[in-house]
Amino acid sequence: MRVLLYSALVFGSTLQAQTPTCPDKSVLMPVTVEVRERNVLEPIPGLNTSHFLLSGKGIEERAASLEHRLPADIVVLIEDRPRGGLLAGAAALFVKSLLPGDRVAVMTYGVSTKRQLAFSQDPEAIRLAIEKGADGMHVQVARPLYGVVDALKLFGDATPGRQRAIFMLGDDLDNGSQIRVEQLAANLIAERVSLDLAIDPAPSRKIPRVNLPTPTLGNEAPGQRPAVVGQQSVVGLANSSGGDSNKFLDAHYLEIMRERLKNRVTLNYCVQKKHSGKLPRVELTPEAAQKWPGAELRAPGIDLNRN
Repeated sequence: MRVLLYSALVFGSTLQAQTPTCPDKSVLMPVTVEVRERNVLEPIPGLNTSHFLLSGKGIEERAASLEHRLPADIVVLIEDRPRGGLLAGAAALFVKSLLPGDRVAVMTYGVSTKRQLAFSQDPEAIRLAIEKGADGMHVQVARPLYGVVDALKLFGDATPGRQRAIFMLGDDLDNGSQIRVEQLAANLIAERVSLDLAIDPAPSRKIPRVNLPTPTLGNEAPGQRPAVVGQQSVVGLANSSGGDSNKFLDAHYLEIMRERLKNRVTLNYCVQKKHSGKLPRVELTPEAAQKWPGAELRAPGIDLNRN
């Protein structure tokens, strides 16, 4: 018993010693990035903190620590329309790819959004929520950005040592929301939530740009009605959040998203408290760029045109 207790104390002390500490008036914050071979899209192995440079006001140049294969809080967001049971295969493969600590919520969107499952670690509940909740029998008018907004609301406060992501199956363009994609991108970044999009190959649907309210007393003037934003890119939103987008070709798309998230690394960095709401600019060091000349680094940041 004494030997076991001593081992536990030593192990606990080792863990405590490995916890990064920041200077006074600074806090430890995370940013998740992906480094992959540009041509083959395979993750770069063997990364550590010495391979990254961080910049920004009040931010230390070197990350304090690097973590990978973290458990995650994931919201699966799917446009509610018929798919002939194809979601059943995707759901079965997805739950097999989850890490033991993962928590998954399921939400559908169409004319409105609906939460099919609160955050859960039950594989069977997750599978059934995806399979049955998002396989409606009629085509609805879909507004992807509203779906992302409501999915973001499901997350609580960020927890150290966990990633946060939305896995979305739906349209790559939004034509009917009054939400500006730039503001939504900023909200995802601030909440440390990435968006990965599987682009639905369904035939394009005519989506009204905006629902104008019926004129009533005090609401006759066009200037008082919701502003029309126009066509906006969901692909650009995914890119700016640090996520990615791909065409949905088969039932492996959710599984692929989870594997991609496992391959992203989280850099924990010290930043002055008054600047903690700002993300750092992350780059590979010249040595890392020379070691992996074909490396592509993807990090969150509002660049809606990034490919």
